[in-house]
Amino acid sequence: MESDHLLELTKKLMQLRRGMIRLALTRYGLHPGQPELLQYIRLHPGCSQRQMAEDAGVTAASIAASFKRMENAGFIRRRADTADLRCNRVYLTERGETELAYCMQDLENINRCMLASLSAEEVHCLTACLEKMTDCLTNAANERINQS
Repeated sequence: MESDHLLELTKKLMQLRRGMIRLALTRYGLHPGQPELLQYIRLHPGCSQRQMAEDAGVTAASIAASFKRMENAGFIRRRADTADLRCNRVYLTERGETELAYCMQDLENINRCMLASLSAEEVHCLTACLEKMTDCLTNAANERINQS
């Protein structure tokens, strides 16, 4: 069945991409999800762990382990908020800025490599198809939530 083949190809593509991303992150001492956290901190210097968690839609506790790892690796530093000593403000270190820039460049190269054999028209068509598929699954998920 063609849909089975499509699903297998999609699965294989995502596994290959994840593997390449993991390899790239290893070079920088980062774990999956951490580049996004570093990007957030870069865009919101001095943010709190709670603020980041709220914006990401996760609990502050779920980010805590990543923060500890990134702080130990020298990517971020935390400073107590002068107005509220219970709150820590998070900043990228110089190393964090530098490594993030190189890491994001590597991740962009992976995406570029993935699409290199496609024409602009094929990329446009693929994008439109993926958007339709995403919309269908989003609508189905919302319907299930509303039925609960």
